[in-house]
This record gives sequence, structure tokens and C-alpha cells, in this order.
Amino acid sequence: MPGTAPRLAALLWALLLALTPAAAAWARPVGSADGPADVALAVGLTIAAATVTGLWLRSRYRREEAEQPGGGGEDGEP
Repeated sequence: MPGTAPRLAALLWALLLALTPAAAAWARPVGSADGPADVALAVGLTIAAATVTGLWLRSRYRREEAEQPGGGGEDGEP
């Protein structure tokens, strides 16, 4: 059944979004989270995520270009 995976994913996202506010209401403030180490960690994680995403997109489009025959003028004509 090819249609069940997207429906299951949508259901899981809906449950996550529905239950997240209740979990956030239980949280208590424990201190400031904007110290220099926290900012450096956030910047580092953001840069790492952007790099990984860029490399993944680059490999994906290179794979698609390699699968297309005759792409880029390499069809053997003089």
C-alpha cells in the first residue's frame, strides 16, 4: 500500500504538534541560555547543518545529471 507512509508521517507530525505545547508548559526556567558557549554551540550546529545540507543537495543533483544520457553535450557528435 503506497499511500500509507505519507498518511502515517502526517499523523505523527500532527500528534507531535498537538502534544508539544503541553510539554512546553511543564518546562521551568533554569537559567540563562545565551552565554558565549551556548551561542558558539548554536552557530557551530547551524553551520554544520547547512554544510551537510549543501553537500547532500550537491551529490543529489550530480547523481541526477550523471543518470541523464546525452547531458552536457557529451553525445559523441564531433
